[in-house]
Amino acid sequence: MKKLRAASPIWHAVVWILAYVLIVNVGDWISAIIGVPNSATAPLVLLLSIVLFLYVTRNGWARYYGLIALRRDQFQRTLLYIPLVVLALLQFTLGLRADLDVRAVLLTVLLMLGVGFAEELVFRGFLFRGILSESTLPRAIIISGLTFGVGHLVNLARGYSGAEQIVQIAVAIVLGVVLAMLFAVSGTIVPLIAFHALFNISGDLSAANSDREGLILAATIVISAGYAAYLAVVLRKHGAHPMSA
Repeated sequence: MKKLRAASPIWHAVVWILAYVLIVNVGDWISAIIGVPNSATAPLVLLLSIVLFLYVTRNGWARYYGLIALRRDQFQRTLLYIPLVVLALLQFTLGLRADLDVRAVLLTVLLMLGVGFAEELVFRGFLFRGILSESTLPRAIIISGLTFGVGHLVNLARGYSGAEQIVQIAVAIVLGVVLAMLFAVSGTIVPLIAFHALFNISGDLSAANSDREGLILAATIVISAGYAAYLAVVLRKHGAHPMSA
């Protein structure tokens, strides 16, 4: 993998993305056999996250891929990540699902912690950095965001309807662009991992409510668009962004 990264950073990212998709599908298949949702997917994704962490840290790439603490000046430029906190908590206004038990909640939390780490590292870290090494910042932001959204097609195999899938892809693209911009502004993916996990957890544990879900979707798009516009101003204002370091 190190040789592939040196030869083609983009293909290096693609291989890791495919590995992640494969592991999720294998985990879901085993979980279905066991009869307990996420029972195999959660530990497999967590294991992949550990492998990814060791792969990056042992090769000295942690800073390059954003596994670093957030500096105070960069924290202020992100508006304290308040828009992300609002987006993550919005879904909880729907209330919790009635069918939840301790095991289901625990497996969901563990799975989404792994998903948050793995997806942020491979999409915002590997893919975004790979594209940026061969192209411009705007292209890296847009392409990585689009790829992140389209990558959610894998959820068709998880029982999502066509309409649900379209909505999820659209939201994922918008959020993917915003998260890529945040990485460009701050140079760290650590807060993005936390948001990603919390956003997925709130989505999986919240109750279904078709009327209010439409309002939340609209609010998510509006907040994300406004946040993206602000981050674009920050990037233009400061010229040399952290990604050039």
